[in-house]
Amino acid sequence: MNSRTALITGGAQGIGAKVAHTLANRGWRVLVADLNEGPAKELADELNGSFPAAAPHLGFGVDVADEDSVLNLFTALSSETDRLDGLVNCAGNILRQPAEELDIKQWRRLLDIHLTGSVLMAKNAFPLLKTGSGSIVNIASVGSTFGLPGRSAYATAKTGMLGLTRTLAVEWGPHGIRVNAVAPGYVNTEMVRSGLRNGTLSEQALMGRTPLGRLAEPKEIAAVIAFLLSTDASFVHGEVIKVDGGLTIDGTFSQ
Repeated sequence: MNSRTALITGGAQGIGAKVAHTLANRGWRVLVADLNEGPAKELADELNGSFPAAAPHLGFGVDVADEDSVLNLFTALSSETDRLDGLVNCAGNILRQPAEELDIKQWRRLLDIHLTGSVLMAKNAFPLLKTGSGSIVNIASVGSTFGLPGRSAYATAKTGMLGLTRTLAVEWGPHGIRVNAVAPGYVNTEMVRSGLRNGTLSEQALMGRTPLGRLAEPKEIAAVIAFLLSTDASFVHGEVIKVDGGLTIDGTFSQ
């Protein structure tokens, strides 16, 4: 076996964890990086039991918003691999506050996790990705397309992810590194479920606005990410693929 290797941030839960399962099931070696090191290592152990690769799946703790933490991660990785075939920037959080009441410290923390974190990961992964002619997949959102009332920090970060994806694609394409993004709609994750519970999201309105009439499952987002990392997408570059059940193309305003 000669596994390709992928590094996934935010990989211990939600979409990141499902990406880890999907890639491992397809023969990849998975490096799970998460703010919570314990769950990251537990997931790696689970993958080793279910989907053994040429080298063991591993779990690491990292705060992607902290440069020293990211540097420590790549120092640890240097003894485990000399190349990366994929980097998936899944680490993220959400802040729900009206714009006029924004806690600026929380605003900065959210932007640091989504945007600065993705930049730090990409920058430090560059030599390994260049060696492996690797691929980056960033996570955008429907919030990259339209405004999200009460979630200005999240929508701003996800909109910024589009500029980052396109610019890295232009800069790093000549090095053989492909860079793309997926823009999920509303996915059956704890982040979305918490919004439904606290009333930030209306399930009736959400289902009504989504032509497919349901939430996405994490595995559906993971499948598109796996495609973008694969050789099947070898000429897909600088793109943002919407995986939103038609939410952002529905112009219906009445029934």
